[in-house]
Amino acid sequence: MGRKNGYPYQAGVIDVGAHSTRLDLFEVASGGRITLLESLSRTVNLGYDVFRHGSVSPENLSALGTVMADFSRKLAEYRVRSCRVVATSAVREAFNRELVINRIRSVSNLSLEILESQEETRICFLSMREALRRTLPFDELAGLCLIVGTGSLLVSWFDGGLMRFSEAVPLGTSRLVDAFGRSSFSIEQILETLRSQDIRQRLRETVGLDPARPVTLVAMGASVRMLTGGFAGESPEGGEDEVLKLSCDDLAAAVKRAVAADPAALAAEYKIPESSAAGVSACAAILGYFLEEFNCEMFLCPGATTRTALIQDLVRRSRKGEKDPFHDDLVAVCGAVGRKYGYDAQHAANVAGIAAALFEKLRRNFEFAPRAAVLLEVAAFLHDIGRFVDTRQHHKHSCYLISNLQLPGMSDTELRVVAAVARYHRKSGPKESHPEYMLLSAEDKVTVLKLAAILRVADALDCTRQGRFRRMKLILRGHTLVIQVPASGSFRQERLYLELKGGMFNEVFGLELKIEEVPFAS
Repeated sequence: MGRKNGYPYQAGVIDVGAHSTRLDLFEVASGGRITLLESLSRTVNLGYDVFRHGSVSPENLSALGTVMADFSRKLAEYRVRSCRVVATSAVREAFNRELVINRIRSVSNLSLEILESQEETRICFLSMREALRRTLPFDELAGLCLIVGTGSLLVSWFDGGLMRFSEAVPLGTSRLVDAFGRSSFSIEQILETLRSQDIRQRLRETVGLDPARPVTLVAMGASVRMLTGGFAGESPEGGEDEVLKLSCDDLAAAVKRAVAADPAALAAEYKIPESSAAGVSACAAILGYFLEEFNCEMFLCPGATTRTALIQDLVRRSRKGEKDPFHDDLVAVCGAVGRKYGYDAQHAANVAGIAAALFEKLRRNFEFAPRAAVLLEVAAFLHDIGRFVDTRQHHKHSCYLISNLQLPGMSDTELRVVAAVARYHRKSGPKESHPEYMLLSAEDKVTVLKLAAILRVADALDCTRQGRFRRMKLILRGHTLVIQVPASGSFRQERLYLELKGGMFNEVFGLELKIEEVPFAS
């Protein structure tokens, strides 16, 4: 049977984890249906190196290189057309991460991507939501999603079908054992780490969570599946389309038993290595904490994994022209951050809308970075959060607060760009004395200049906070960008602010700005 429109094709995902490196090979059919062809796993204990000593040891770096060279040959054997090679918590935190990337490229010709926690949260949440929507009214649920790895714990809050809060916790099912040794490790250490995050209070601040509100607890991860699948009498492996559902009483019973059990007995019961059994106990302690802290009414465990989430994301990227399925989630998270800092939600929305219209008009004649529209939108929503600290210098405080956020779906580099754009939405432009600008790459500096220039104009046009430019038309007349707006009284204040803040726009785009009042059809 011949291929139609390039389908089916082979794709792969290599996940360099804290304790093992795994290759999954898939066939992608038309319509996006994904079938697992083969899975290979090799043990390389990077977690012990990094969580205890801070760097990947020469011995494990050599072992990892050998594994990756083998996997590269397997990819060639399957004639894989698309592959994503990622490293999670261990390499992400390694001091010599650049050396690891370089060694892998030299021995296997594979480009290793550090999967930042924000990106891991995004792809796993999308995979979880897709799986649950097939069998449950997910958009009617509210609750916590936990992605429990061996070296990290990713926590997010969802409500109304959207993510609204996200946090990466430096905790995993094996991380503390790697760091302190099995004899020094205790369940109390896990609980102390979780208590220090004060997640319930932070949810009250950002999403207004009522402690009495019923919560759905969703958890993903191999240890979660072992713990809950074993209790329910199901295979710990489970299919990716399978969703395990437990009452919270049953989950509490499974948690209590796993926390109290001797690792050797737990290993015999689950037919797993003793090291994995210790991970199940740690996972039980994590789930137990959330059961106690929140009013959980239902527990769900989708069969999706980080690797299936990655392959689904790979398929989505291949489909051009589709709306980003995480866009509305990112906006919702920005809204929650804004509420925490007491922002003016309507002004933020007005500025974001004006900025988006200006961007769309300009992109026909000017070059922008691929994700510039998203960066501008986030900066527009968050540009005023620094008022929480101080009004007079709020642009500087906004920059600091944004720089220290965890926004799912945004890389650290992108967040630095957003912070700088917010920094320059008022007052002076970039200077050599501004480290937040000077530390950026040349390409990112240009992006900051372009987006900050647009944001200044958008902010000026909503200076009255009345949304008077929600209906506007943008027309290019020679070297002038005309902003046509329905005649509705004096625009003296907007013209004044535009004159004060429009200088950067003229410097960057070579365009003058003019507000023109015209009759609009109703």
